[in-house]
Amino acid sequence: MSQRVLIAYDWLNVKDGGGEAVLYQVLKLYPEADVQVLLYNDNKFSQQLQGHKVRASWLRFLPGWVKQRPHWLLPFVRSAVNSLDTSGYDLVVAVSSAWVKNIRLQPDQRCIVYCYSPARMLWDSWPQAMTGRTQNQLAQFFITRLASRLRLWDYYSSQSKQYEYIAISQTVANRIKKFYQREATIVAPPVVQPPTLALPKQDYWVIVSVLAAYKQIDLAIKTCHKRKQKLVIVGDGPDRDRLEDIAAGSQYVRFVGRVSEAEKWRWLGQARGFIFCSIEDFGIAPIEALACGTPVIALHDGGLADTIISGRTGLFFEQPTVNDLSAALNEAETIVWDQTSLRRAARRYKPQNFRAAWQTATGVEQLS
Repeated sequence: MSQRVLIAYDWLNVKDGGGEAVLYQVLKLYPEADVQVLLYNDNKFSQQLQGHKVRASWLRFLPGWVKQRPHWLLPFVRSAVNSLDTSGYDLVVAVSSAWVKNIRLQPDQRCIVYCYSPARMLWDSWPQAMTGRTQNQLAQFFITRLASRLRLWDYYSSQSKQYEYIAISQTVANRIKKFYQREATIVAPPVVQPPTLALPKQDYWVIVSVLAAYKQIDLAIKTCHKRKQKLVIVGDGPDRDRLEDIAAGSQYVRFVGRVSEAEKWRWLGQARGFIFCSIEDFGIAPIEALACGTPVIALHDGGLADTIISGRTGLFFEQPTVNDLSAALNEAETIVWDQTSLRRAARRYKPQNFRAAWQTATGVEQLS
């Protein structure tokens, strides 16, 4: 008899980015698995989760204007996670960047935690995550108390040996060790490869990203405007209006919004280079750029230290400043990049390699 598998995920509500792309690949390993999430937008995600029974926590009953703002849900997160029901399952796979990795288990039940990161706002981004949202001292007092309780819950839940940690990068494995004192196996996320070979290059830099403030896309806009070089920004998100205001009047910056897969590959393949200004736990879009034969110019931090080799597949800049990014772009222009080597570097992250690494790390037979 096949194992009954439950896959838990934090949110399938608003964002549909790299983390969700990885979830879809995990679901392919367990095509008969059920899915439980804290919030679920059926209109947006039903096609991707077709064939899976999906259940959301009681947070689904909250008003829509609350559900659109995840930070407003923090007082209810622990209760919502505890409401997820693991009874009747042989294996739980928690794909998590924050909360569902603390899902309540049945006695002797096994849980594989595919950890994107320990909850940033509780650990390495605290207290900046709070002070960046409010300066009201009363609000800060209550948020600090809430975060302290969540931090204790997060830490003590992680100590159970029923949870087995798999990290997406060495950076995340180091965080798991630092904050939870737990060891983690590393299995890099899968990255879908483009269907065509590299395309002839054109004279623009490219960004493919969810448009969110923490992505620091404004740095690339200011740098390319100062250099009088073209920048194409592919994607959409809550920070778009602000970014368009910053780029207003610039003839060098173009927003193309959300595009089809074929268009994404074309924009990536024809770019002279891919600019990446944020600190990420892994970074799927840079690997997609490499797969198109496009070098990556990235801030030297986070998971890209695992995936980008300076001078061979890309270049790093040390500080998120216009001068540092501009210097890296200058250097990138002097290098004749070997597109075959770039594409070869990306092949390490093909979905079939992920499946093999997952099976080795977990010892669980794939159901696909």
